[in-house]
Amino acid sequence: NEIREDDLDDILRPDGKPKTRPSPDYLWLKENNLIDTAARAYLAASSYADACLGVIFDALKKCPHYDNTIVILWGDHGWHLGEKLRYRKATGWHESTRVPLIVRLPGMTERQDCERLVNLIDFYPTLIELCGLPKKSVLDGRSFVPLLDDPTRRWNHPTTTIFGKGNASIHDERWHYLRYADGTEELYDLDADPMEWTNLIRRMTSESGAARQRLRALYPKSFAPTVPPAAENTKANKRGANALDPTIKPRRRRADLK
Repeated sequence: NEIREDDLDDILRPDGKPKTRPSPDYLWLKENNLIDTAARAYLAASSYADACLGVIFDALKKCPHYDNTIVILWGDHGWHLGEKLRYRKATGWHESTRVPLIVRLPGMTERQDCERLVNLIDFYPTLIELCGLPKKSVLDGRSFVPLLDDPTRRWNHPTTTIFGKGNASIHDERWHYLRYADGTEELYDLDADPMEWTNLIRRMTSESGAARQRLRALYPKSFAPTVPPAAENTKANKRGANALDPTIKPRRRRADLK
């Protein structure tokens, strides 16, 4: 994907100051001309994972339970490869919140693509319905079995992703709204701007304003407390959340890594 150096310029806090800046690992990779190398390494890792899955599926085909097995393949998060001038995950932007999702049911004979939105918390109620298990009285997710029957059916269910206390990312099929604990907001038209280069919050039209109002109403009213750090990670925690990977630092010399 193309990377724009001005990508963060229109993401401003309520006081008008920049909300975020390029991450240290992005700056380090750029300084050492390793942007393309990092992308190739990521694609290589993904190809290896695909090959490992092939081994599992080949074994499943030889299993007597092959025709009675539901297979769901997904990722737990997306990954930045320079988009928004950063790497890794744990953001509310599209590159981090999107995940691959493939479902195969017994009896399926051909591929069907679906562009509707579902959430990871929808897996459990979906499996309950598919397996004919007793229904639960309270579940946050919803079954997407109707989409397995008809991938093109109407499905107006926006999804919400929490990325830190007070920070929420809310999608529908066209619009993406983000709101942070400090009141910073972002809004993107994914049809016109799939790379999320243009934050529309300060250039509202009647259409984008209506989308903001609709999705903003879904912003969580409360957030669960932050999970306390594990005792065995005390040393890592003292380094702070921005030092999760001590092997990459903004000024680390590439020659020292060889």
